[in-house]
Amino acid sequence: MAEDPFGKNSDEYIIDVPPLDYNPEERGLGYQYFESMKNYGDRIAQYIEDTDEEDTYENLLTRCIRVAIWLKSKELTNEDVVTLCSKNHKDSCVPFIACLFLGIPVASLDPMLSAMDTTHLLKEVRPKILFVESKSVRLIDDCLTEAGIDAEVVVYGEIEDHACFQELLTPQEDEGEFQPEVVASLEETAIVLFSSGTTGLPKGIMISHYALLMQCQNMKQSENFGNVMLSYATLYWISTVIILTTMTYIGGARVICSKFNPKQTWLLIEKYQITSMFIPPSQMAELIACGRPENLDTSKLHCCISGGASVSEKQMREIRDLLPGTFVFQMYGQSEIAGIITIFNSNDVKDVLLLDKKPKSVGKVVAGICCKVVNPDTEELCGPNKNGELRLKSKMSMNGYYGRDSSESYDSDGWLRTGDEVYYDEDKCFYVVDRIKEMLKYRSWHVAPAMIEQILMTHPAVSKSVVIGVPHETDGDHPLAVIILNENQKDVTEEQIADYVANKAPDRMKLRGGIRFSKYIPMTPSGKIKRKELRDMVLNGRL
Repeated sequence: MAEDPFGKNSDEYIIDVPPLDYNPEERGLGYQYFESMKNYGDRIAQYIEDTDEEDTYENLLTRCIRVAIWLKSKELTNEDVVTLCSKNHKDSCVPFIACLFLGIPVASLDPMLSAMDTTHLLKEVRPKILFVESKSVRLIDDCLTEAGIDAEVVVYGEIEDHACFQELLTPQEDEGEFQPEVVASLEETAIVLFSSGTTGLPKGIMISHYALLMQCQNMKQSENFGNVMLSYATLYWISTVIILTTMTYIGGARVICSKFNPKQTWLLIEKYQITSMFIPPSQMAELIACGRPENLDTSKLHCCISGGASVSEKQMREIRDLLPGTFVFQMYGQSEIAGIITIFNSNDVKDVLLLDKKPKSVGKVVAGICCKVVNPDTEELCGPNKNGELRLKSKMSMNGYYGRDSSESYDSDGWLRTGDEVYYDEDKCFYVVDRIKEMLKYRSWHVAPAMIEQILMTHPAVSKSVVIGVPHETDGDHPLAVIILNENQKDVTEEQIADYVANKAPDRMKLRGGIRFSKYIPMTPSGKIKRKELRDMVLNGRL
């Protein structure tokens, strides 16, 4: 048999990247934060754009210690969960770090989530304490009641009958002697993230101290971040967790803004001499549409990285034209693997040449991850330039789903199923082709078809419904519903169904892709919906 480009036989295509030559902080992620913040005391940790403040690591550490002392008085354990729900501001990361100091798992919500989403996610983790921005207090209170959860709510601001975050920041006698808790094992869960996995409703993904420490080291070694980073995502997103952890580890600064504005973003690049920026494709599209202001200095911007959804080749060319001298590229990751799976290293000459030639590539596999591409129908390994499902093995893999069975996320040999269709080329550069998993993404937001289908099934005219994604250049996926109507309800219109969903679901779940009435939905012999076949029927005009 002829040798293949990787020196292996054609049935042995497994890409095994050597592990990092790095011994993570054995006392836990909280200790790494603590030691880094002490070492970088007088450096700027955060530029707060909304209030024009500079926040040093020394000041940030003091606030984190005081909140940790308060949390310690609540006698929480590593079996409990603390939840955050806030836009980005000066103190939004403080409870997150304080929880890491104590080894208490922390789960973050995004304040833009709907009541339906928020209630479901709260039921998944059942937190004991929540830190909430004032605008979201009513939402959280209502959702806690709906979920039947008795929890203490601490508010960033002053709201009657709730603890005030500012009161937690009063000086403590023993704060100078504070030391983080030492975790019993780096395999303990540090944070809980939310994702739909490959099927069904969103679940809590348990990520270990080890996984985050190693992902942080991967990012440090890639040298993509520089010393001033901008990203608008909240701690609900794994990207922000990795950015916060890495920038703290290297003593860099993050630019903190409560909301995205394309014109402001261009100006911030110059104002703060930003060296790296992480933005999803939807924000990239807005930057392109806004246009670069004249006489703007972006010479310090080393990297502009996009992730969360695919960027079209046209968009990539346009943003590169607007940012000459900046390395603009895509990366690919998943919460289940604690963040980044593939990325380019902008300080590696070979990678720089590759990212320029391959604008659609999401990079090369990072250290510590072993991967293979598999034909999901036959389980055969795929060689270069052949599409299949990406599967992974890594010590950075999740600890499982919080309170749920995660066995279906792995194949019979213990490989994590990503649910993404990919291929790689002769240079081991990866490309994301499509999704095999059910989950959709609208403007980088997870959209679980099952949640829309649940709403549709409450409509009296609907007998059966399946929601799939229709590709959109800037938005990612537009949800489309294929519906079988009840025999006595044939007069209902597509507009009526769409309005019904719009009135009950958050904006990202609106049926922007449309509605198709059908008499037939393809099924497997065991009764499972053939979603890929159904999607092909829609995209090829056969439905």
